[in-house]
Amino acid sequence: MSFAPIALPALVDIPAAYTISSGESFTYPLVRSLLDSGVIGPEDVTRRPRSELALATAALTRHWNRITSGMRMFDWNLRLEQSLDGYSYDSLKRTDQVWAMVQTTHGPVSCSHVSIGGAITALEQVREGLGQTVLAALYDACNMLPTICTPAYALGLAEYTYWYGESDESVAIEEAMSLHDCQSREELIETFDFFTRDKFFRDMPEWAAEPKRVLSRAQVRRAAARDEFATEVVAAMDTIWNIVRFYGPFADVGTGGAGLDAIDIALVVRWTEDDAVGRVIDDFLQYIADGEFLGAASATQLAIVGGDIATWLRQMESTALLAKAVERLLTMLGREEYQAKTLVRVFA
Repeated sequence: MSFAPIALPALVDIPAAYTISSGESFTYPLVRSLLDSGVIGPEDVTRRPRSELALATAALTRHWNRITSGMRMFDWNLRLEQSLDGYSYDSLKRTDQVWAMVQTTHGPVSCSHVSIGGAITALEQVREGLGQTVLAALYDACNMLPTICTPAYALGLAEYTYWYGESDESVAIEEAMSLHDCQSREELIETFDFFTRDKFFRDMPEWAAEPKRVLSRAQVRRAAARDEFATEVVAAMDTIWNIVRFYGPFADVGTGGAGLDAIDIALVVRWTEDDAVGRVIDDFLQYIADGEFLGAASATQLAIVGGDIATWLRQMESTALLAKAVERLLTMLGREEYQAKTLVRVFA
């Protein structure tokens, strides 16, 4: 066993060095990197941590608590692992890399839900296209954060779970009719509750899953000036836009590098409380349960040695700032007074 003394700034009644044992362990290079990049600071050793793991945990917890302070909707917990346990991919087990994962406290799907259909409908009633434009901008911001299940994301899950990746059931339904010996689409749908695109959009317009920016910035401002709620929403969107424009770079919080389907969700954004999104999520989780999956809302592979972890944490500060601005907008859109709004005009 080797011992590597790492110099720290001298503090009153605190040793000027912290000794890390087991130079061949995962913890040793991790702690060395956190020390060298400034993630571990003097405040992390004031209580004489009992081990190098405790030291790393204290420092990372301090940074993470600061990053997520003030969050109310999003459930973000940080986990660092050298490998994604249980997977056979050699590329996921590099000894010089660490996976930074954002997970919910209790796993899928323990996160908050917010319904925004009534509020978006109210914006559409101010001016046609206003709600859709706000929704498109909101989805763009959501795509920069750990996995959020919006109607757009849920439609992707439906295509994957029910329709072999197609945009509707036209291919899958033919096979299902043969399998169940049904004579018609109607028999299959009614008897076996086959999930269709029409069922997905039963309670929402199709543009809710694929919104476009149909109004210009000037048109949005003119429309919002006519309505107090719209003015408030557009101001919140301006805050999000300014953060995206001026506060980057933002952290990589995707899941593509893991090459696995993510089953953890940091927030569910629904059209209504009883829309099809809940069923889609449940069926997706059952569909994928026997396969390999990622139990996190994001997973980013970082080099252990060097400043990757410190850089990612700094960028997460900007990502969290964006998340808090998105929370503010979603709080507006999820207000109770908009939950009972009729959706008739949206479908006209």
